Amino acid sequence: MKTRMNPRVIDRLSLVSRMLGITTFIATGCGDDDQAMDDDGASTTGTSVETDASTTGIPEEITYWDHVAPLMYEHCATCHREGGVAPFNLTTYHDARIWATPSIAAMNARTMPPWLLTSDGSCGTFADASWLDDSVIDTISAWAAAGMPEGTPRNDLQVPPVPTLDGALTLSTPYFFPEIAGGDLAEFDEYRCFLLDPGLEADAFLTGYNVIPGNEAVVHHVLGMPVDPNHVLEDGRTNLEAMLAYDAESPDREGWPCFGAAGDDVEVQGVPVAWAPGQGIVDYPTGVGVRIGRDDLIVIQMHYNMADPATIGQSDQSDVQLRLEPSVTREAYSMLPDPLLDSLGSGTPHVLEPGQEALEYTWQLPVEYLMFGGTSSVDVIAVFPHMHEYGRKMTASVTRATGAECMADLPRWDFAWQLHYFYETPMRVSAGDVLNVTCTFDTRSATEPVLPGWGTRNEMCLFGLLLAP
Repeated sequence: MKTRMNPRVIDRLSLVSRMLGITTFIATGCGDDDQAMDDDGASTTGTSVETDASTTGIPEEITYWDHVAPLMYEHCATCHREGGVAPFNLTTYHDARIWATPSIAAMNARTMPPWLLTSDGSCGTFADASWLDDSVIDTISAWAAAGMPEGTPRNDLQVPPVPTLDGALTLSTPYFFPEIAGGDLAEFDEYRCFLLDPGLEADAFLTGYNVIPGNEAVVHHVLGMPVDPNHVLEDGRTNLEAMLAYDAESPDREGWPCFGAAGDDVEVQGVPVAWAPGQGIVDYPTGVGVRIGRDDLIVIQMHYNMADPATIGQSDQSDVQLRLEPSVTREAYSMLPDPLLDSLGSGTPHVLEPGQEALEYTWQLPVEYLMFGGTSSVDVIAVFPHMHEYGRKMTASVTRATGAECMADLPRWDFAWQLHYFYETPMRVSAGDVLNVTCTFDTRSATEPVLPGWGTRNEMCLFGLLLAP
């Protein structure tokens, strides 16, 4: 598979590193109905808790409405609300009491709210982190231990608004019936590319995006790639001619197969849109954007997975929303390095041994690989960790002449919640530094060596980066 990109973006990014294979999105909450508690005997007044408020910060007279409800409205109610995406409500006393025990267990386990990176200040500081302070967990736990008293109801609390991407351009993929077409490296999968025209009158900058999958049962990732249709390839064809030729190979089906970005020989202008389950709106920091040229077309790569036999024959039509602005103060670009996946092109792929509870795979990459245009340093604005079904943990660091610095620590991988994590202050890396990434896999359920690949039964050790010179 050839790796070719427009030199003005990145000329060293391996094509296969841009591929994502995502497993099924499962909308999970803090527990299930079997864990619900009985509501009899609820107290409506404050109950004394045997704690020292001067040292713990927990009030001696603790109630739901005075102390717990404000925390749940702030940290839980965006999803756990009437009509929200979560499977139960946490905006009423009755519901909070029923779900108190499993909710506290999920908070202590750091599985809810869904934020996979350690964010206690020990490994990077991230903007808008939903990682709960210990004081929040301690307060809700103390309320449960006190018998979950209700207190005096109030009506001044507001459920946070659902985030929206105002003023976005919406591109829609065609109505499509995916078919299994991946072979050994994507056993139950199809990667399909669709060519869409954003209709730009001038260069614009992508400052945020949102993907709305039409059928979450089969959509496992979505990539959006600007392509200059007039760029001339080595064989003399233009990008547009190459894509139309691919499309013509299957005249009875929309689009074309594309395990290699937008297809072999097609040169893309980076991969500014990368969506995976659980992600939601990606909103770049103020003033940061990725350029999309006036004449560029957008190739949407859809990864469909049909590992569940019930999904075979189902259809999809998904929307990609792009927020475009005429100018930004910092032009950024994205990279998705994954030497595990890249090893497929070496002739001797790096396989994962089966039957291992905690198998570590470590790769290193000179920071020069992340830079272009003669720059000597680059700022890491955001990171995007990604693995498949066998993944359990990931850590990333940068080694400098002065020592190592932790970039990201993901102690519990969950493929249902794959987020972009933006640093509070971008992390600068320079020529001579080395990026180190370790993925930990649990292969005890595998009976044969696990190959890297694009399918959900294969593996990746991908550490995506949003960068700006």
